[in-house]
Amino acid sequence: MRKIVISLLVFVLVFSELSVSIAETIMGDPTESEIECEEQLESDGEENLATECKEPESENGEAPTTEGEKQPESESGEAPTTEDKEQPETENGEAPTTEGEKEPETENGEAPTTEEEEQRESGDEENLANACERQQEYETEENLVIEGEEQLETDNEENLAIDCEEEEEPKIEENLEVDCEEEFYIEGEELVAEEEEQLESNIEEELVTEGEEQEELDSEEKSAPKCKRIASPRAGYNGIPIRTVGEIGNIDFSMLDDSPNELDGFTQMSTNVGLELPTRESHQGRSYYMYFGDINNDRPRNSLKEMNSYNEYRDDWGRPLPSMNTKLSNFVYASDAIIKVQNFTVATALSEDYNPDARNGVVTYYYAGGRPGGSSHQTGNGLVIAYGGKENDSAKKQSGDMPILKLYKNEKTHELVAYAAVLDSGRSYVEGYLKIKMSLTNERKGRINVSMKYLNLTMSHPYTNIGYSAHMDIGGRHTDSRMYSLGNNKGLYFHEMNMRDGQDYYLYFFYNGYANHPAAMRATNNPQLKPFDYSGSPYKDLFFYELNAPSIPDPGKDELYPYTWHPAWALRWEPQVQEPDTVREFNLEITVSNRPDVPGEVKLDNDGEYTDEGYRITGTWNNQEKEADYVELYYKVDDGEPQKFAHTENPSVNTDESWGYTIPVDEVKKGLDHDISVYAVTVFLADGEKLQSNIETIKIRPKLTIEERVFGVDGKVPTEVAPGETLKYEILVDSGYIPNDKGTYGQFTISQKYDPHLESPTDLKVTDENGKEIGTATYNVNEIVATLDTNPEVLRSTKVKFTFNAKVKEGAAEEDFVVGQATATGKYSTGDEVNQTSNEVKTKISGLLKFVSAPGVIGFGEKLKISSRTKTYQLIQFDESLSVKDSRALSRNPSWMMTAKLVKPLTGKKNKDSTLDGLYYRYGGNVSTLTEDASALVYKKKTTGTEEINISNAWTPEGDGLYLEVPSGTAKADAYDGTVQWILQNVPVNE
Repeated sequence: MRKIVISLLVFVLVFSELSVSIAETIMGDPTESEIECEEQLESDGEENLATECKEPESENGEAPTTEGEKQPESESGEAPTTEDKEQPETENGEAPTTEGEKEPETENGEAPTTEEEEQRESGDEENLANACERQQEYETEENLVIEGEEQLETDNEENLAIDCEEEEEPKIEENLEVDCEEEFYIEGEELVAEEEEQLESNIEEELVTEGEEQEELDSEEKSAPKCKRIASPRAGYNGIPIRTVGEIGNIDFSMLDDSPNELDGFTQMSTNVGLELPTRESHQGRSYYMYFGDINNDRPRNSLKEMNSYNEYRDDWGRPLPSMNTKLSNFVYASDAIIKVQNFTVATALSEDYNPDARNGVVTYYYAGGRPGGSSHQTGNGLVIAYGGKENDSAKKQSGDMPILKLYKNEKTHELVAYAAVLDSGRSYVEGYLKIKMSLTNERKGRINVSMKYLNLTMSHPYTNIGYSAHMDIGGRHTDSRMYSLGNNKGLYFHEMNMRDGQDYYLYFFYNGYANHPAAMRATNNPQLKPFDYSGSPYKDLFFYELNAPSIPDPGKDELYPYTWHPAWALRWEPQVQEPDTVREFNLEITVSNRPDVPGEVKLDNDGEYTDEGYRITGTWNNQEKEADYVELYYKVDDGEPQKFAHTENPSVNTDESWGYTIPVDEVKKGLDHDISVYAVTVFLADGEKLQSNIETIKIRPKLTIEERVFGVDGKVPTEVAPGETLKYEILVDSGYIPNDKGTYGQFTISQKYDPHLESPTDLKVTDENGKEIGTATYNVNEIVATLDTNPEVLRSTKVKFTFNAKVKEGAAEEDFVVGQATATGKYSTGDEVNQTSNEVKTKISGLLKFVSAPGVIGFGEKLKISSRTKTYQLIQFDESLSVKDSRALSRNPSWMMTAKLVKPLTGKKNKDSTLDGLYYRYGGNVSTLTEDASALVYKKKTTGTEEINISNAWTPEGDGLYLEVPSGTAKADAYDGTVQWILQNVPVNE
């Protein structure tokens, strides 16, 4: 039975001469900056923002120089190695290194292996000349015809004599004068130089040899309004002057694309990161990336997640790509942060088993340590384009840097596409544009196709060819790298055993078997060479002394090439006549793996299931060897012998073939642990070789079930519960094991978050199905936990029952839910772990029985006169109604009752010894006296709805309600007050 109590003061005025006082109620409630700039290039500290806000000048008035600026060029126009002087060669024929380049090698020619192996490049050696000096140099190198002077061009050692007549300036000359603001971005500093450029009529003239007259360009071709120069596909003798190329975003690369929609599905990248390739299980935690530029092999694996780490590791991973509104000249002239497309690679991040935060977590194959882009390391590494007068000519010139201008990726098709400018060695001309697309062509083998398309914009030489070389340095092994042949001029490969993560490393370069493949390969122990370097005679240690120089002999399949001291190699393609404004395509295919091949693959559709006949398993197998004669499938149960269940002759290649088999029930008895292994064997009859595939394993473990139930005190499942009522909880655990199993539960618990609507639990028990206690239970404010006994341990074939009772708190909020959900966790004696959650049980806290309102003050009249007879006074005043609401579920047949009790008798205010008896309550014709010892029945009700019940509506002189009866002679001249308590009870009633 639940009681709700409200107390109030009652006052009575008996005599007219008494003043009126208002008694207070005692009542309880049971329920409560932008910067204005032209352009901005972000480079995380290595490139500056080009804005209209100039950097402060130095004390001498010149713009300061910082790291990232280039050294002034030598008199020959080429950048000096250090201090404008060419360094003497060392004994091994390589150029000595300075700070910022390569550390001196040890006596055996190998770079030191300590942490000081390579010094960070010093800013002093990389400083660029200021913008004005650079501009003058390029004006000098370009030999522009200015103010009618003749233009003299040189190509290598051959001078072209050009007879040019001075032309009168056209009448529209004034329209060609454009004020241009040239912006120079220098790493660490910002130089903004403004200079007036007079675009004269002959600034776009093409060279004319052999005395031919130069054709005059029309006025539209000559003008360059606002310096917005967009690269024209029209070629020039040495290419397009780089200063005439406009913003990078306006450069037209469409001639390099197969179709206008080729980049559909691609995403343009703003920073340079590798595109991760899908990996097989056999890669054992390694990751592979198609990538352009330098990547420091000193990096930890986890550093690849840090986009700003390129400053720390002095490479290109995460380096920002140029903004599309940046002029090509500004980007190339003033930034040493260009990413060189010629250094494409497949980078390997070592297995996660190798400490991912440890250094040397990345492997590539370029010297030095994956950073060929340095000034002293680029020679001998990467792609070059060579030009000549005939196919057996020596290279008359070789291309310079090839900065990436745009980079795209497609993560679905696993393709990485870069667009780059091909610059001359002095960075004066754009010799052409290059598109390199790296595509995953064979996921199983990790084979990459590198498609290189070159748009030629030069007219100096009819023949072009490309070469690709590598100064080998696999994971820091450098001079110890070993080069093997695939045989029959198919390609070469490297096999480095036991890398830092304990796995092997295989690197393949394939020569043929696809379109536009290389035509020849040469190798040497002198790695500091470009592919087409030539010193006057076909020395044996050179690569390709002619554009069509022959290959070296192939030593045979899996045989070691004789270049074992300091190996380097180069590939060339066929020289061809390439007209200006035309495109040639070259291809190369590469594979990086931790093993040469995988004979076959087996997959399971799922973990299988029991049927009436036994245990059904299904899946697919895939043969990956064309030479295979047949494939057999096997299964093995526990420690039993392998059983063959399928045989397929002349299997198809790279096709998923479905299989299914039901293992007899006597081999896989239900309710016990079983381990099932499935694998394929690829058989080659010619040599009797049998290659076993991967092994797929099914661990059959009986499924543990946990069920939670809740009951009311009547044993029925409640849908609702009222505050003060008790719920009985029962949690059942069945491991699924049969008695034949000898395993035990081990460390095993059943826990449940304890609902805050509940009072502390009682009667906690952990028993088996027979009622025997097999564990203990504990409770804290937030959780209730049952723990099974471990001494002795409980057999896991035992069914566990955990029970407890809990009462709903009196103050539980209406419409809330009491929620229960248990979890079974543990580790069986067999080592198998279990973690299973039960169903959720929810019981709604039903509507409450409560006071809606109650009178705070009631009165029987004022200015009453003392009577000589017994006098009855009716209730004539109360400030609030006496109302009750019962919103509990009708399905529970709720009922209630209200009583009243006199807590303080009517007592005189002046004379505390004077009291009045005779306070009565009439209900349904029955009259009850209110005293301190006896309660009067006020109302009772069996609830039939949720509407509000106003008891005081029936308070009338003839009806129900309070009244006061004063016997004669008992009243005295005074004011009387007292306190009445209303009590609401949840009890069964009979109406």
